[in-house]
Amino acid sequence: MADVIPFRAVRPSRDKAHLVATRSYISYSNEQMAEKLENNPFSFLQIIHPPAANELDGVEKFEKVREEYLDFCYRGILKKDENPAFYVYEQRYGDHVFTGIISGIAVEDYKTGHIKKHEHTLPEREKMFKNYLKTTGVNAEPVLLTYTKKDKIEELLERVKKSRPEYEFSTTDKHTHTLWVIDDQNDIEIIQQEFSDVESVYIADGHHRSASSSLLADDLRSEQKKPSDYFMAYLISDQQMEIRAFHRLVSSLNGQTIDEFLTKIKQSFEVESLGENRYQPHKLHEFGMYVNREWYRLTPHRENIDLEHPVEQLDCQILSSLILNPILGVEDEKTDKRVKFMGDLEGLEGLEQNVNNGSYDVGFAVYPVTVEQLKNVADNNMIMPPKSTWVEPKLRSGLTIYDILEF
Repeated sequence: MADVIPFRAVRPSRDKAHLVATRSYISYSNEQMAEKLENNPFSFLQIIHPPAANELDGVEKFEKVREEYLDFCYRGILKKDENPAFYVYEQRYGDHVFTGIISGIAVEDYKTGHIKKHEHTLPEREKMFKNYLKTTGVNAEPVLLTYTKKDKIEELLERVKKSRPEYEFSTTDKHTHTLWVIDDQNDIEIIQQEFSDVESVYIADGHHRSASSSLLADDLRSEQKKPSDYFMAYLISDQQMEIRAFHRLVSSLNGQTIDEFLTKIKQSFEVESLGENRYQPHKLHEFGMYVNREWYRLTPHRENIDLEHPVEQLDCQILSSLILNPILGVEDEKTDKRVKFMGDLEGLEGLEQNVNNGSYDVGFAVYPVTVEQLKNVADNNMIMPPKSTWVEPKLRSGLTIYDILEF
């Protein structure tokens, strides 16, 4: 079962929501960050990345974040809801629509494995995030969790979306963000009952945030339930979530000529030359390869694919096992400086440019991991290869804040 709760979110007033909510701060360059801080006094970045904390580290920096957060609350930029609620959040761009529920979810579900993970976490980062949460009391970016679609939840969401939203605004990336508040007790009970029947939910984005919330709950454990026994999550059905690929670029052919490189690849793949015609894989177990200003379609020989193994069947792992490691000498994709991961949003044109300008020698276009593959890995307590998934939607920080230090 999934133990989800409504909570009293701290959030912007209706007229300030579009100014407060931000992308994850790590997505901003230094120049973009400086511009936002200079020109938007209401940005949530003013709280989590205050200029006055630039020279501070650790707890001192986190204390400054807490100070800025309380100042936003004192000035009425952020206010706490009077009643516990669930929050329906929808993000739209182009023909993409993502709708889910922002809630609290029990740390105990993480500890018992009802919340399933598929990534390694680093103990030092877990501890750092725990200290951040403990000092600031601010949980401002939900962990993205997915679950098997439930019709009754979908019906409730569609009904709620017919009512007037609390927020509706667009951002410069042409995304529309809409939020509805669910504080009706009957609807709250429906949501809690429906999720109590959900056997497993899966972390799509936010492994370190989940792990750090678990550490914090251990630190603050008491006989009575506390806010730290839960963390903020965005629950979205597996039919709503979208997984995109990370492509790979490598800056060396490991001392081989183009002909030698292709000859070795042909031992494990069917290789079709496509000339200048870009190739985006259309299904699992196909790859596009760009080298020496020419595109190729690569299809691994069936005997080289272990379709029974949750990890070995993943296309990013097939690429690593059959080309990156044995042919290009890449032992660890995360640490090898010859390797670059490129999000699918940059497209094949971006991959081409990186090769044509001489920064990299070869690029590989990869088909995205499916939601079922992700769930299969997590159900078997296995770990995905690095940079296996680019998950949509990317959530905004500061739209709803879970106050850890007070219910």
